[in-house]
Amino acid sequence: MVDLPTPPKPRGRYRPVIVHRGVAYVSGQVSRDENEVTLTGIAAGEADIPAAQEAARRSMLRCLSVLSDAIGGLDAVEQVLMVRGFIRSAPDFIHHPKVMDAASDVLIDALGETRGQHARAAVGVASLPSGGMLEIELSVALRA
Repeated sequence: MVDLPTPPKPRGRYRPVIVHRGVAYVSGQVSRDENEVTLTGIAAGEADIPAAQEAARRSMLRCLSVLSDAIGGLDAVEQVLMVRGFIRSAPDFIHHPKVMDAASDVLIDALGETRGQHARAAVGVASLPSGGMLEIELSVALRA
């Protein structure tokens, strides 16, 4: 099991989680720590992978935190459906999947191998809110 941070408050006019027809959609969570300090930087090469992986872990923990708060605990999750990772990176950075594996590991640690497995996208972007290094969106099916 993983320790989840306090659910962060939205920094704009959106809801952290929307549940519709048995699917919970988690708004993008940037790589901030429990004190709301943003892990910033640009993934430019292999030397940046550990920092980007830490950003992925932080972002996923925030996703799980707001999700758990919205649905009354992670036991309500039947299956993680989709993870979308946006990595602030240089144009020639090619290690997006390796970075996002750290977020996938958090899901599997929190929910187990079966419920935590998911489809995934890992995309490089030019910028993110607050100069964040990584942002993650999450979609999960809920138990009926």
